[in-house]
Amino acid sequence: MSIRNPLRFHLQRSTAPVVPVVASQLPLKRPLAHAVGGAMLLLAFGLPMAQSALAQTSGNTGAAAHNFRIAAGSLDAALDRFAREARITLTYDAAALRGLRAPELNGSYTVDAGLTALLVGSGMTAVRLAGGEYAVRAATTAAGDAAAASSQLPTITVKDNADAETGLSPVAGNVARVSRVGTKTDTALKETPQAISVITRDQMDAQGVESIAEGLRYTPGVVAQYGNTDLRYDWLTVRGFVPGRYLDGLRLPFGARGYSQPRIEPFGLERVEVLKGPSSLLYGQANPGGLVNMVSKRPTTDTVREVELQYGSYNRKQIGIDLGGKIDEAGELSYRFVALGRKSDTAYDYVSEEKTYIAPSLTWRPNADTRLTLLAQYQKIDSKGGGGAPVLTANGTLYTSRYAALDRSSFAGEPNFDRFTNEQYFLGYELEHNLNDNWSLRQNLRYGEVDADTRRVQVYCRTAACDPANLGRYAWAFPEKSRLFTVDNQLQGKFNAGATRHTLLVGVDYSSERTVYDETTLSLLSGVFNAYAPVYGTYSGAVPPVATHIEQDRDQLGAYVQDQIRLERWTLVAGGRYDWADTSTRTVTSAARSSVKQSDSAFTGRLGLLYSFDNGITPYVSYSTSFQPTVGTSRTLEAFKPTKGQQYEAGLKYQPDGSKTMVTLSAYQLTQQNVTTPDPLNTSFNEQTGEVRVRGLELEGKMQLQKGLDLIASYGYTDSKITKANPTSAGVNITGNRLAFVPRNQASAWLDYTVQNSDLAGLGAGVGARYLGENFGDNANVYHMPGVTLFDAALRYDFGKLNPQLKGLRMALNASNIFNKTYVAACLGTTGCYYGDGRSVYLTMKYGW
Repeated sequence: MSIRNPLRFHLQRSTAPVVPVVASQLPLKRPLAHAVGGAMLLLAFGLPMAQSALAQTSGNTGAAAHNFRIAAGSLDAALDRFAREARITLTYDAAALRGLRAPELNGSYTVDAGLTALLVGSGMTAVRLAGGEYAVRAATTAAGDAAAASSQLPTITVKDNADAETGLSPVAGNVARVSRVGTKTDTALKETPQAISVITRDQMDAQGVESIAEGLRYTPGVVAQYGNTDLRYDWLTVRGFVPGRYLDGLRLPFGARGYSQPRIEPFGLERVEVLKGPSSLLYGQANPGGLVNMVSKRPTTDTVREVELQYGSYNRKQIGIDLGGKIDEAGELSYRFVALGRKSDTAYDYVSEEKTYIAPSLTWRPNADTRLTLLAQYQKIDSKGGGGAPVLTANGTLYTSRYAALDRSSFAGEPNFDRFTNEQYFLGYELEHNLNDNWSLRQNLRYGEVDADTRRVQVYCRTAACDPANLGRYAWAFPEKSRLFTVDNQLQGKFNAGATRHTLLVGVDYSSERTVYDETTLSLLSGVFNAYAPVYGTYSGAVPPVATHIEQDRDQLGAYVQDQIRLERWTLVAGGRYDWADTSTRTVTSAARSSVKQSDSAFTGRLGLLYSFDNGITPYVSYSTSFQPTVGTSRTLEAFKPTKGQQYEAGLKYQPDGSKTMVTLSAYQLTQQNVTTPDPLNTSFNEQTGEVRVRGLELEGKMQLQKGLDLIASYGYTDSKITKANPTSAGVNITGNRLAFVPRNQASAWLDYTVQNSDLAGLGAGVGARYLGENFGDNANVYHMPGVTLFDAALRYDFGKLNPQLKGLRMALNASNIFNKTYVAACLGTTGCYYGDGRSVYLTMKYGW
């Protein structure tokens, strides 16, 4: 028996709207008034619309007309699509429909009339059962009373996630079909007119992903700036720009200098999504390259019981646990508890990591129309050695013709001083209430803190030659702490207007971030440091005094409207947003005090058009804009304006209904204006006459070639150019240069096979190759890093496939950079170079019950 329930099974209906709730006891200055104001603004113009729609649509669902465009094809596939679009629960015997065909359905139909049209000539008919669900039966069986017919059906337990993928639900395999990141509604990826990459939980497990940067290594247009060597942060660029970071659709802290970013643990995630191009319509201030959104594991009514043990390279020891399920028999309460502990050395001398991660969550469903999910997480990282790859000189790493290559394990710091600690926590909720079948209210809210402290000893050149055997060193520290409150209120409605079908989204969001940053003086260490034969213990370990103190407050309030309009095969996505952003920065140094207040406002939007062919091909075009406040003042003490970005994109998406294939081809051009550049009248100041342009082509495909054989492949071509810039005080002009960390060419492929032979059932393997083209570590294009090709592999075995007594026991062996290729991942300057990660091998044992 097949069950089709595309959205949810309504056990009862509640027409009482839930007024959004805003936390009132947060240690912030102004978020409450703004958040309440935003929520009330949403309610002021949203609830009357919803109540009007409620009055119009609260009648018989079967009597309401819908516009359908369903191609002729197999009857079961046609019924599946019909059920999704009509938002009904439909049951049928899949075996009884095998081989039957459905005609094309094109036009406006009630549910009853649409089912009749699809079933004509098939010998089947649809019966409406008590409670509003439908059953498809043989015409002879259903000729009598509907209740009698229903009594012949087996007992069915309908779950609210039955065969319904959403932007938050788990995905079976590598191919996601639905995402919220591009529209904030559950929308098919092929019906979103913008390039989106989704890395599912299954893909992360197959590839042995241990960090966000590692999870995105097979995604075109995305570059991990330091490889996968940093234990502190996931430094990334998307289409040439640093992306916004989001968790469950809400912005994460960043800080005044970017050091209080949280490091999100992939073990606690269901998926990672990359929205490429400007995204200010839905998310407000951001760079034009795109954003990365991470979706947390959530409570589920299905039982989850899994424990994981891992051991591998550099004495890595890790334990993880993932538990979830119903708390009560009815499933009104469900939970998820995810936790991880790790202790490991690294490829670099004296650098280690200890990590604790805990993420509990709880969902309460008092009825079928209301859902409240509480999400929390706590994480602590303690890394002796400074939290990542040591900073080395260009001579001895990037350049080895004159000076011998330094060992990849070289450590230029001080073991008794270098250290990184990060303690972060987040607490929030997601509240959703359905006013009726077509209108719903949502509020997502989170408060979080990130407290990061970095202490490092780094090298400097004592002579112009910068000999790695004749270096000086200095000690410094730069702790930063951020607190961020953010809330997003949304009203979503589905309705018809003439021949068009609409999904309307109206929202008001607010965020408030408070940051404190300290940077110490540089304390010079005595003596000469030889990086080839290091001697440690020459520094007392005392933290130098603070030289720069920064306090920064950033507030953003935005209101947005988006409409997804469908007319037969056409879909138009149009929306606009207005933001008010306030930034206050207070800086104290030993020489001066300064205070800069900026109030910016901007309108941004997106317009996208696509056409859906029956064969799964969807061409699209789109135009989108972004803005990003810029902190600082010009020579005339005028506050800087926000940078502005715009992108034109055209592409094709291919995903046949019911297939495990998703291919996206996109071509784009984006520009960023109001970029700061040296003021020609006084190069000690900047002006905003700079401009950057990026053009590119991206191809990404995820597909099942045959049963058990899956392919992930991608190619990215990126042509970045600084189109406007003024000379520096040294007379250097970077106009015409490429952006740092942007290779012209990227390519990758991952082939995964699960053995289908019964004698070897449970055995699977994967192999991957990824190429990162040559690129520069700085915008001056002085430090050129050659291209590199790296290979990865995986081997896994499910013991329960051949021995039922071992059901739930699985093993995976994952290896990254299997040929241990030595390469430079980044080189920002003469003493700012980092080796990429070497070979790592991890053995993971999992047991689920």
